[in-house]
Amino acid sequence: MLLSKQIAVDLNLTACKLKQYMASKLKQFNIPLTPEQFLLIDLLWNQGPMTQQQLATQMHKDKNSVTKLVDAIEKKGFAVRAQNTQDRRSNIVRLTKLADELKVEAKKSGVFLLDQALVGIDEKEQRDFIATLNKLTINMSVPEASED
Repeated sequence: MLLSKQIAVDLNLTACKLKQYMASKLKQFNIPLTPEQFLLIDLLWNQGPMTQQQLATQMHKDKNSVTKLVDAIEKKGFAVRAQNTQDRRSNIVRLTKLADELKVEAKKSGVFLLDQALVGIDEKEQRDFIATLNKLTINMSVPEASED
């Protein structure tokens, strides 16, 4: 198999495995969130209320996917939408007291789970991996040249 193809296959498999691992462990730790819901709520914990478009941009997801995530956490009582006073066409997503009560335990559990996944991978390897992922992201973000 070509090295480039092997990288793409392994990245995809690892991303799927990470989602499965986190979903299983979050459930085991009684954290009632999917990994993507956890990422969305963590973003709001860290940065405060945001529009759905800002969430979509930060999470590198389309607006429809973020709408579904917000619907799910709103249904669970972790968030509410309010009309954006600066732009009536958009909503601001705010976390509820229930989400605030979950914060400390969820963040602690999330860090523990990721640390467990990284056992045996030293700090230099982790930093090198992050640098490589960032290069991949940049390479895939460059607009394609036109063939004029």
